[in-house]
Amino acid sequence: MIFLNFTFKIYYIILSLAFVLSTNMALAGSNGILVVDLDRAYQSSKFGKSIRKNFGLENQSFNEENDAILESLKQEEIKLTEERQSLSPEEFSKAAEAFDKKAVAIRAVRLEKIRLVDKKFQELKPLFYNQIRPIIEKIMREYDASIILEKNTVIWSLASIDITSLIVERVDQAFMNANGSQASELEN
Repeated sequence: MIFLNFTFKIYYIILSLAFVLSTNMALAGSNGILVVDLDRAYQSSKFGKSIRKNFGLENQSFNEENDAILESLKQEEIKLTEERQSLSPEEFSKAAEAFDKKAVAIRAVRLEKIRLVDKKFQELKPLFYNQIRPIIEKIMREYDASIILEKNTVIWSLASIDITSLIVERVDQAFMNANGSQASELEN
């Protein structure tokens, strides 16, 4: 009798668990609320990686230009330091002042360019989110959802309503369909 009672309890627990799991999965579609971690989708999807990689490639020349300017200023400073012994104090003062003005002007221009590059980098995520909007809207229709919450603002949720992995999967699929072989390069 004890064995039968124990078996019945285990059977009841298993059935209860199955019911809860199936209810949770059904809730994802029926409660109208989904959760997504957009940052994870941006960081882990092939499309997000591609956007960041292309940005890096586009700005590689900018970084090389910065290095060249820095090296040029360094060489000019070394030359000025070497010429100090052969110049009069007034001539050296004028040359040093001209070098400082040049360096300050170059720095101001470079800082503005850095600001523009940083602004463009900050616009990558919104660009990504805008591009994947049709995929997210399709998933919302599939789940009959009327709202998606950002996971970082949700205090507690069922795992079954988190669609981040599904979004990454669909974004990757769309990206690979659009770009073919380029996507495999991003995995390395």
